[in-house]
Amino acid sequence: MSNYFDNYKDEQGNVDNKLTLNSDGFACLTDDLEEIIDKYTGSDEWSENNNYFGARSEIRLDLMDLIHSIINKEQD
Repeated sequence: MSNYFDNYKDEQGNVDNKLTLNSDGFACLTDDLEEIIDKYTGSDEWSENNNYFGARSEIRLDLMDLIHSIINKEQD
């Protein structure tokens, strides 16, 4: 299994049976997303502009949903 996924464990020690991105996975996804946007825009100004912060967050959440669906082999 990938180093980017773990089973979520809450404060009471309950472990979820589905995999989710861990902190390393989340950080790598964020870095990859920034690289993609920089590649196609030719600028890293977007990352410093608060107007684009929400859009980046939405894209990251959509990607996380897709990744979680694939890794857990869920179907809509």
